[in-house]
Amino acid sequence: MQYIPSFLDDNEAQQLQRWLTSNAVHWLRESFPIFGKQVTAPRRLAWFGDDGVNYRYTGIDHCAQGWPESLQPLRAKVCAMAKRPAEQPFNFLLANRYSHGEEYMGWHRDDEHAADPLIASLSLGATRRFRVRSGPGRPSTVFDLANGSLLLLDGRQQHTLTKTKRLVGERINLTFRRIDAA
Repeated sequence: MQYIPSFLDDNEAQQLQRWLTSNAVHWLRESFPIFGKQVTAPRRLAWFGDDGVNYRYTGIDHCAQGWPESLQPLRAKVCAMAKRPAEQPFNFLLANRYSHGEEYMGWHRDDEHAADPLIASLSLGATRRFRVRSGPGRPSTVFDLANGSLLLLDGRQQHTLTKTKRLVGERINLTFRRIDAA
């Protein structure tokens, strides 16, 4: 894991967050089955990526239809920091939008068959607590992910963005990934 607290300066992070919360991005709230019951995700999401790349998780396909021009320079900067080879750049971006502290992501692994384990996670907006651990019951490493910070992590490790009762503002998380074609 590598944590880069000021990957983007405040101005860059604010401009990007303004664009992401504009009408240019379509955010949705998904439902998916867990233990035979339909559950609504406690956050909104959007995605981008190379045409035709499909990131499938929780039984739902997330087919990309290209990269907005606004995200091209950021993608290149993230790939460079993560030392992605030019012939294998991150080709998918999953964005999660948390309106307040009660919206969260439970413990999970991003270990889908076609996904490269390296994830580059860029945080925008309010600082939120993120935990990573090797497995259930194991000690966790804690990161308070600040505006403009980048965390490079192995998605096969369990991780969570915990709920909080504290009043916190909106947070957007951009997770860059490499998905192999099926």
